[in-house]
Amino acid sequence: MSFDSLLAGRDVNLTFHLTDASTGEPIEDLEPYLGAVGHVVIISADTEHYLHVHPAEEGASGPDAKFMTAFPESGVYKIGGQFQRAGKTFIVPFTVKVG
Repeated sequence: MSFDSLLAGRDVNLTFHLTDASTGEPIEDLEPYLGAVGHVVIISADTEHYLHVHPAEEGASGPDAKFMTAFPESGVYKIGGQFQRAGKTFIVPFTVKVG
């Protein structure tokens, strides 16, 4: 996952660049999951903030899946991107510090 900046109160673009764990090749066959190329859940470390983020590009199939959000406060957040490929869902977890 990459992002342009992590500052509270500002829009941030999150980009998941997905590769196959066994081959290292870019994933280009993501399937719609619950009506979208993916979903992202973001939870603050104190569990006071919960964000559910939908993709910026609904028709994407990989290897990049882009999302836009804004973190309400600075602090530590856990991010989980959920995607589907070949009928199976998978989650990619991250922990970030927002300034």
